[in-house]
Amino acid sequence: MNETPLPSRLAAILVLSAVLAAMAVTGWQLLSIPDSFEIKRLIEDAGPVQLAGQSAIFTAFGLACLFALLDRERRVAYVQLSYLLMFYALREADYHYELSDHAKATQFKRFFSHEMIPLSTKLFLAAIVILFLVVMYRYLKAQLPVFLRSLRVQLPWAIFAFAWAVVFFLSQAIDQIPVFHNVTGQVFEEIFESGAEFLVLIAMILFRLQVDLDKVAGAGSRL
Repeated sequence: MNETPLPSRLAAILVLSAVLAAMAVTGWQLLSIPDSFEIKRLIEDAGPVQLAGQSAIFTAFGLACLFALLDRERRVAYVQLSYLLMFYALREADYHYELSDHAKATQFKRFFSHEMIPLSTKLFLAAIVILFLVVMYRYLKAQLPVFLRSLRVQLPWAIFAFAWAVVFFLSQAIDQIPVFHNVTGQVFEEIFESGAEFLVLIAMILFRLQVDLDKVAGAGSRL
């Protein structure tokens, strides 16, 4: 991959700073609301915070599907990525709740041990999860070296992908720390999750710009 960044590293840092600033401002505005019930309404599934993030991740999924159709060279990678993004989007939308009424009373990690959820439902979700793990393994095996090389030369798409990993990890860590099991913790968790989804979308767009730059550079070198 061409080591000339597109957009420039400065532009990428400014965009990343804008995303992080938007997350911080959103958190500050939510926490400044005195009514905790209103805060919960804004960050719940139908609230604007989650809807914004879900819109971003489903857009990223749509782009991955589109590029899988248009980019012959990277078709397999885009098909794999589209499945991973589909799983990611459905997981963030708590789609497993739709599989069983009892799922709403448990977290995803306890889904398979819940005695009231039918075995057939558990097997159905297990098949999806196993396929997800297989696809993720194949995708990372091929793409992780590309990502690491791109990150070393600070290509913008790799910077955003790394930022996504950090923000996503923080969103999951908050959910596991008891001190954050309150309204404040929920605000941070939902903002980090939505922010991570926007970072995925931006990383995909920047990767595509970098690919197009490579094509132009390759065509120019053949002239």
